[in-house]
Amino acid sequence: MTLIALPHRALIGFTGPDWAVFLNGQTSLNTESILQDVLNNTATPLYYGSILTPQGKLICDFFLHPLNAEEAWIEVPEALRDELYNRLNLYKLRAKIKLSKPDARAYAAIGDASGLLPDPRATAIGRTDLYRGYGDFTADTPLDTYIDYRLTYNLADPLADFPKEYLYPIDINLDVLGAIDFKKGCFVGQETTSRMKRRGTIKNRLLPLTHTHPSLPFGAEVLLGDRRAGEILASANGRSLALMRLDRMDGDLTAEGHAVTLSLPDWLKPVVTS
Repeated sequence: MTLIALPHRALIGFTGPDWAVFLNGQTSLNTESILQDVLNNTATPLYYGSILTPQGKLICDFFLHPLNAEEAWIEVPEALRDELYNRLNLYKLRAKIKLSKPDARAYAAIGDASGLLPDPRATAIGRTDLYRGYGDFTADTPLDTYIDYRLTYNLADPLADFPKEYLYPIDINLDVLGAIDFKKGCFVGQETTSRMKRRGTIKNRLLPLTHTHPSLPFGAEVLLGDRRAGEILASANGRSLALMRLDRMDGDLTAEGHAVTLSLPDWLKPVVTS
């Protein structure tokens, strides 16, 4: 197992009987259904979701860790924790919950990680080797290893890869990763998100590229001939994540004058090519 500290991620805690009802209206997850799973002892350790603006833009992704029927943690970008903490405290009104900032640190693990929590995205992308952990472990691997894994398997890290409110959650495939419940009731940003999915107006998707150049700058145009085909969001070690136009993926692509190759993962093929 390789254990990797994630200093750019942090936790917000919720204690009280209303944590699931409250988060259900604030996030894209059906947390009331998750609470029922907790009560029935059928819950999984982690769930993946998102927090959106009223206009449907992505504020951040998060991992929900339900500890029991009256306590849960969410893992969010560390740079947004105080802002989210204050915002959620403001919106809780009469909900029977108390918010906290747990000191436990966030970790990613790749490999055989007995005792840690399976990352819910791993199943969605057809992997079984990605985990997360919370506590005070001794990490033995640099963050670059986790970044390489993400770029290889097309997993975005919002705020690390691009600013908040820059994209819609479907742009980075959160619908395919199980981070959006389209059947539950209203939540902040639900109208735009549901309309994009229902009307089939999805024109862009986050897709991985490979190239011989070590890295490409954020915002660099991906070109199909002389036509804009996308933009680079994250890049390292010859791999990039790019927001690509689905109607301009086929052909010779370049970015910053360098040839780039689309490396479409199996888990996205049915969505992108349908």
